[in-house]
Amino acid sequence: MVNVVITAPRGHMDSLIVKAAYEREDIRITGGVGPVGREYIGSDIGLVSGLGRNIGALVSDNLEDVINECDLVVDFSRPQLSIGFLKTCRQHKKAFLCGTTGFSPEQEALFEDAADEIPVMKAANTSFVVNVMRKLLGQAAKNLGSKAKIEIIDLHSETKIDAPSGTALELAEEISEQGKHPTEEIVFHSVRAGDIPSSHKVIFGCKGEMLEISHHAYSWECYATGACDAIQYLAGQEPGLYTMDDIIQF
Repeated sequence: MVNVVITAPRGHMDSLIVKAAYEREDIRITGGVGPVGREYIGSDIGLVSGLGRNIGALVSDNLEDVINECDLVVDFSRPQLSIGFLKTCRQHKKAFLCGTTGFSPEQEALFEDAADEIPVMKAANTSFVVNVMRKLLGQAAKNLGSKAKIEIIDLHSETKIDAPSGTALELAEEISEQGKHPTEEIVFHSVRAGDIPSSHKVIFGCKGEMLEISHHAYSWECYATGACDAIQYLAGQEPGLYTMDDIIQF
């Protein structure tokens, strides 16, 4: 049984993680953390997240108040908030699962530093299928090499701030590593409109032909399920920086 604290429980992603985690027999939610001043501070996370029932875990406005009750903190919020949570987890020697994107290089370095002392997983995308897609892209890049011009199109809801998406950047990193293709030569296109959950298309443009590898999420539940798998994996690990690759065996 893994005891977890979930931040931003009214957020779209985090509220789904609350529901998915509640349905798992191997995960127990011990608390939540919301922004200072929100009217739901002190309420049960089951009601705050939209689960529709009390589950015996209250939402605090300070991670320090609830961190000793958990083994691991789950955070899909905003970069500045995530960095604060990371520092608190490091101080209390708790594992940290972060699905937030849009970090600066300096903030990225803080994750690497913290991984010397606690288990940390930074996952821009927790979907099993997206991670399979990433491996397929690496294989395509390895075979096509410099024969193709590569462009990545990512589509998200209008509320997503960072562009390109964290997933798009991870896909580009895989392409670059496996295909010896300079990242700066990959062209990104970002669309932010409506309530699109997430779509990523990678185009390998060759002479007289084109290869396209795409992923489309029709709901956010796939990410919540993957996050719960990540929770279970990360619990009990030694300090280190982990990725979804460590969970999914290809």
